Amino acid sequence: MSDKRYLLDASAIYPLVLRLRKGLLRYVDRFAVLDLTVYEVGNVLWKEFRRGRIKRLEPVVTLFEELFSYVEVLRPCIGLGEVVKLAVKEGLTFYDASYLYTARTSGMNLVTEDSDLLKFSESISVNELLHELGVVREP
Repeated sequence: MSDKRYLLDASAIYPLVLRLRKGLLRYVDRFAVLDLTVYEVGNVLWKEFRRGRIKRLEPVVTLFEELFSYVEVLRPCIGLGEVVKLAVKEGLTFYDASYLYTARTSGMNLVTEDSDLLKFSESISVNELLHELGVVREP
């Protein structure tokens, strides 16, 4: 198995959990998230519950807590200025630029469903990740 590592943004985590459920835990040693990702995912769960798309919040929260307890949570020691410069140069939000900056400086692929981030060579979609992991096989 490859030792390739992946930085997951919030737009990728929820679809990965929906697709793989607890099976996602088999790959946690290959994944990292930013510390802000935990808050972004929490906000998604809150919104999905309020909209009625999540009926039983507790088991969903428990699954994400388990995932985040195993995945490396990065708190990059970055210069604020570097991320702001990247955001301005690439036309990204600060949040998106922080993911891209971390992917670039860590040598990880950024897994995202965000169309603004998918245009960068460091980024791959959830489907591409599943293919790379061998979860989805080519016909």
